[in-house]
Amino acid sequence: MSELSVSIEQYRGPSVEIGYGLGSHEQMEVVQELCENFVQPINLEETEQVYQRFAPHLLDEIMGISIALMISPHKALSLFSGYDLPILEGLGCTAVMTNHGYVRNYDFGPAFYDGRLILRQPEESYATCGHSLFGIGLHDGMNEHGLTAGLHFVSTHFHQKGLMAGIVVRMVLDTCRTIEDAISLLKVLPHADEYNYSLTDAFGKSAIVEIGPFGSEVRCGETLYCTNHFQVSNKPQTTENSLQRLAYLEKHPNVEVSEWFDEFRNPASPLFFREYENLFGTLHTVMMNPKECLFKTVIAGSDEVMTIYFKDWVNGSAVSKRELIADL
Repeated sequence: MSELSVSIEQYRGPSVEIGYGLGSHEQMEVVQELCENFVQPINLEETEQVYQRFAPHLLDEIMGISIALMISPHKALSLFSGYDLPILEGLGCTAVMTNHGYVRNYDFGPAFYDGRLILRQPEESYATCGHSLFGIGLHDGMNEHGLTAGLHFVSTHFHQKGLMAGIVVRMVLDTCRTIEDAISLLKVLPHADEYNYSLTDAFGKSAIVEIGPFGSEVRCGETLYCTNHFQVSNKPQTTENSLQRLAYLEKHPNVEVSEWFDEFRNPASPLFFREYENLFGTLHTVMMNPKECLFKTVIAGSDEVMTIYFKDWVNGSAVSKRELIADL
């Protein structure tokens, strides 16, 4: 049995100052070492152009990180931009979306987990709350307008130069207010691989965007289930476990969001996995209510649920807890 800890971090102000705070936190050393294992030479000018077009404030955040880590801005961009990475494959991630909220499990390996729950309120973009991925990206999260988003790996069959999914989620939440905004942005971003993106907003709308380097499909509805295969696009995929999870979800069409949250985080549930050595273990569960701007999360193996009234935080309140700890 191993211990899993997640730091809870809160940052407000100019993006460069937020980046400095992120880079100064002790957990950043772990993230930097993790990123060092994946970076490859990238075209820095091309990467900057992508960020200047879609999220220039993130260049300031990366600059702040570089100052804190005492590395060059170019090295920081190579490490944390999530652009033109080598092939990285995932396995899990299950979500349910209704007009009452959003529930999701993140499944992977603890060795590739930032272990950071970050609340940001930049001056240059929307405030966000979510689980960090490779420094500045997000596995899943919510912004101040109640828009929620999460990533679901599908395949690397058509891998090309582009953004990793965690940066895509971050850009969506930083710059979009509604489902329609998010779909429009997703369709023009340069995607490295094929992913599902699960979305809900404060207007009670839900969508799943099946997207990759060569096209997209959008599914909308009152209740949607998302796993790790495309349900509309017909492309090569490994789907057995993903199909099993989807079938389980579809057998329970009238379950409330709060009940799904308890089901997702239950170690006895068929949606909860412990294959950590195979990069297929549940690491966290989130529940988000867009209309109330309510964010809940629990770390796998723990009974301690962290509840954040994000609108209150955006208006100046603080989260008192500093860390979540659990045994896997």
